[in-house]
Amino acid sequence: MADAVVYTKAAAFAGCDVLALSIANPDADPSPTVGKVRLFDETLTLTEDTTREELIAAETTLTGYPSGGYSLTGFDTPKKGPLGGGVITSNLIDVAYASGDTVVVGGYWVEDPTSPTPNVRYAVKYDPPRTLAAVGDGWPLVVQLGYGGNIAPSV
Repeated sequence: MADAVVYTKAAAFAGCDVLALSIANPDADPSPTVGKVRLFDETLTLTEDTTREELIAAETTLTGYPSGGYSLTGFDTPKKGPLGGGVITSNLIDVAYASGDTVVVGGYWVEDPTSPTPNVRYAVKYDPPRTLAAVGDGWPLVVQLGYGGNIAPSV
């Protein structure tokens, strides 16, 4: 026998709401809070011990890339995840080559708006890395986060 942990749908959706608002809250008073999505180059080896400083040192040099990364302004309403729990998705970010040197993007990370030093909340390593070298190169980026997924115990 193995113990099984089960999140109710209501608990998972409530967790998604808390997670979303801790990164980007368009209704925060007195002003909205905004997270960031930042790109790193292919030279970085991403592990659970990777630091924000290492990510920043490997940040892309893409011409036109906004200083400090792309704005993460909010997440949608939680939806049911494939293993249970809930999933939230961010606003659409358009990663696109406009001019300048070729860059190879190894992935991205998400930062919350904690001041003075944001926390790295999530990172993704692309496999394979993505090259931006000519007008028309690019991709839509939507951050997708899950909370409370249920996994059946192994027997």
